Amino acid sequence: MFNFVPNLYEMKKIFLLVCLALTAGFSQAQQYNLGIGLKLGASNFLGDIGSGDVARDFVYNMEIQDTRWDVGVFARYRLNPIFAVQVAFEYARIQGNDANSESVERRGRNLSFTNDLLHLNAKFEWYPQLLSVSDVGYRGRYQLDYQTYFFVGIGGVYNNPKAELNGEKVALRPLMTEGVKYSPIALTAPLGGGFFFTYKKHHRIGFEFAWNWTFTDYLDDISTVYADPSQMSTDPNAAVLANRYKGGSFIPDAVQYGPGSPRGDASDRDNFMTMSVSYSYLLRTKNSFYRKNYSWMYGRKTRWGGTKAKF
Repeated sequence: MFNFVPNLYEMKKIFLLVCLALTAGFSQAQQYNLGIGLKLGASNFLGDIGSGDVARDFVYNMEIQDTRWDVGVFARYRLNPIFAVQVAFEYARIQGNDANSESVERRGRNLSFTNDLLHLNAKFEWYPQLLSVSDVGYRGRYQLDYQTYFFVGIGGVYNNPKAELNGEKVALRPLMTEGVKYSPIALTAPLGGGFFFTYKKHHRIGFEFAWNWTFTDYLDDISTVYADPSQMSTDPNAAVLANRYKGGSFIPDAVQYGPGSPRGDASDRDNFMTMSVSYSYLLRTKNSFYRKNYSWMYGRKTRWGGTKAKF
């Protein structure tokens, strides 16, 4: 049998290696930071209502005139130079109107909606170092830092689609306009990227684009087929808002707007997009114990002739 019993010299080497690993970890911990900020921007929607020609897909089917706002607060925690986590809470409005569509079928359908979204999400961010510049302008001052990032995430959105009737906004979900009950809460999967400039380590101005995939087809209250009024809520507004067919000679003869005929497309889920600018203030993590005992690792001199952590 082979037994390995380290001698005192080998134990000292192991102990030294462990200490070096720990102190390296401490130095890395000095780079962790927390940013808290605000964002303001625009939102738009891709679903079964409004939009352009139904033959066009993805963002090309959005209506610019239906763009509305997106505001929110967020916190970002930098795990290391490569990865970070951002948690955000946003309030966004989306809307659509068949009257703005290039499709004659949708104009004949004549539906419209607005929806105020409350979106809580967490994003895992990746910072490719090739797209980062620690000294913008290359003047040796290191006052302005630039970084680009990409992210994926998960979230939840509370939504309540409404339509206008006789000058008032009426909530559509309780009316069961398609004869089904659906939840006001849906899962989301944010995907996108952004960039920011950091000034003097504390002030950060950024831009972010997020495409929010959702796991619902009812952000606009439209998904499948026209329902029979007997399947809807007993509210008299249900049948009125479920079928707002607008007749006219421009409607093709083959298009039907009665019970059982197509009202939406259930094969695709609803999605919404946000673009925002942001400001955040950075709080650098500090620890006086490590600053005092491991100051030799950081490279900035103290009044005693030693060094201390850079941040």
